[in-house]
Amino acid sequence: MNIIVQILPYVILPFILAIPLGLYMSKLVDGEKNFMTKVISPFENKVYKWLKINQKEMNWKKYLSSVLSLSVMSFIVLFLILKFQDLLPMNSNHFTGMSWTLAFNTAISFVTNTDWQSYSGETTLSNFSQIAGLTVQNFVSAAVGIAVLFALIRGLKRSSVNVIGNFWKDFIRIQLYVLIPLSLVTSVILIATGVPQTFSGSKTVDLVQPVAVNDNGVPITNAKINVKTKAVTVNGKKINNVSIITKEELPLYAQASQVAIKQLGSNGGGVLGTNSAHPYENPSPLSNFIEMTAMMLIPAALCFTFGFSIKRRREGIAIFITMTILLTFGLVVSVLMEQKGFSLAHIGNLNMEGKEIRNGVTISSIWSVFATATGTGSVNASLDSFSAFAGMIFMILIQLGEVAFGGVGSGLYGMLGFVILTVFIASLMVGRTPTYLGKKIGPKEMRMAVLACLATPLAILLGSGIAATLKSTLGSLTNSGAHGFSELLYAFSSAGGNNGSSFSGFNGNTEILNILLGLVMIIGRFLPIFAVLVIAGSMAKQKVSAETSGTLSTSNITFIVLLILVILIIGVLSFFPALSLGPIADFLTRR
Repeated sequence: MNIIVQILPYVILPFILAIPLGLYMSKLVDGEKNFMTKVISPFENKVYKWLKINQKEMNWKKYLSSVLSLSVMSFIVLFLILKFQDLLPMNSNHFTGMSWTLAFNTAISFVTNTDWQSYSGETTLSNFSQIAGLTVQNFVSAAVGIAVLFALIRGLKRSSVNVIGNFWKDFIRIQLYVLIPLSLVTSVILIATGVPQTFSGSKTVDLVQPVAVNDNGVPITNAKINVKTKAVTVNGKKINNVSIITKEELPLYAQASQVAIKQLGSNGGGVLGTNSAHPYENPSPLSNFIEMTAMMLIPAALCFTFGFSIKRRREGIAIFITMTILLTFGLVVSVLMEQKGFSLAHIGNLNMEGKEIRNGVTISSIWSVFATATGTGSVNASLDSFSAFAGMIFMILIQLGEVAFGGVGSGLYGMLGFVILTVFIASLMVGRTPTYLGKKIGPKEMRMAVLACLATPLAILLGSGIAATLKSTLGSLTNSGAHGFSELLYAFSSAGGNNGSSFSGFNGNTEILNILLGLVMIIGRFLPIFAVLVIAGSMAKQKVSAETSGTLSTSNITFIVLLILVILIIGVLSFFPALSLGPIADFLTRR
């Protein structure tokens, strides 16, 4: 009970805000007016004119080609920015361009909304790369996911038509009416809490207290330093061959604007290597609360958007409840394992290894569950230091397809794939024709639903299986045995699930891993999008059948239980052998 009380504040606010935001976004699905229309509409029309956007609605093939064309163009532009950042402006630290494999990996990562980072931002990327490259893609990739969901919603609600909307119009409206306004508000709030926002670049300042380090760069404990004579003594004995550090470099960037969209858009890629564990990205309990709320806000709101849009609120609520049950299970187990579980790093009843003291065990655990359940992937603690079972919960939340609550757009359209699959199975069990929202589920829809549900396991298991056979992979692992395999499995789970977080002991910055992880990200992102848009196009062509007393209900408790079982059977059982070799074996051997 105490754990639930600790969790509730972080869940209640985003869930309360999700309802009005969901209603607001539902008006965007069919272009209805909202309270922002008078302000934004004049500029919106000018954008269509400037960009020469043809607002004619598209069939699923045209919609898909538009998604892919934008993604390809985004990849090319971002790849060039990263590869040649030394030739571009706003590079006060004179960083060189990335290697082509790292630039490939990073560009794919941000275009697919994964935001996996095989580098530390403050020592690798210029302000221009951070702002014009990564932050822009945070907006672009998030809007693509929501646009695909809008297309699916139209396919499910429309009847006897061949079109599911206009991608370019959806993309622009999502930016202007949702992502940009929310990001502006969140950025201002974060700046008020102390998150920096500057284009000036890093600053070198004097340390409050000098630090002595040996030849290996390791700080010398109990050292007394005389800065004038440069003498270092420990317990009265002079120490030779030491260096005295009197200055440090503060990594100042436009953090607030990037942090806002990284959390709101389920991106997660931060300016700094330590992400939201760093006080510049997350300086206080208030900023921590705001960022956690931002993570959950849009994914939760889209459940209500779905219900409002199809004029069946109970359907949206049923999906929301399903996601909440999965999320709650992850929260309770992870917090419990960190407070009462088994770990070599436990101090009393708390596992404090890898966690910021200002955040503590509970908040670090809640954040990590939110980040892996929503597809955000940001961190405020080292995931590699969590107990084996807590780490497994994070993995499973990703491996399920990130459907609790998943990434913006991608989480809900992934869940709808599971819904269609559950409807098909349940209908056959009771001898009824499989229908969902008055639309028949035929072989075509079924094949696409299975493809959408299995794309994540396929990408993860295929990629991690190939990597596990390579001898070079051993050099990327900090740990050996089961925990080392967990580092590898988590990396590919994160890539295939479009999450981006990692067990920090894993080094993915090798040529083969950069390429392999990039390919896994592509499969995990675009295979479900293809399947979902095929379903949208097929459903839109159908006529809506009248529901009868024999129609299977998809909004009651029975269906919610069936849906959870299907998700667990497909998600967890697909990975059970791999989890047995990784976190389960790690728990049994390290206990």
